[in-house]
Amino acid sequence: MQTALFIGLGSFAGGVLRHLAGLLVKSWAGPGAFPWHTLAVNLAGCLLLGALTGAFERGTALHPDLRAALTAGLCGGFTTFSTFAGENLALLRQGAVLPAIGYAAASLLCGVLLFAAGYLAARP
Repeated sequence: MQTALFIGLGSFAGGVLRHLAGLLVKSWAGPGAFPWHTLAVNLAGCLLLGALTGAFERGTALHPDLRAALTAGLCGGFTTFSTFAGENLALLRQGAVLPAIGYAAASLLCGVLLFAAGYLAARP
């Protein structure tokens, strides 16, 4: 239960940071159709989760609850795209190229299709 609380606190912080970072990027990018704010947050989240994962593999000692708060919580609240990218890299590092490609393709295609399905189902 303690770990879940740490993850929740990290997720709260990540969500707030996502909102603030998005506002900042929107103010820099100005109006337009391209979602620069989402791209920037997703890429920043990938960099952060990659750096944390590398530090943990190098042996950086952190309490497991703090690790969970930073990875699943902070990075997960900031962007789940970072988790998706990390999982794809893990598959590639294992030599599972086809599963990595399948996971990436299914996530993108099915994600867009299911978003559309939910959207259409909820419309009046």
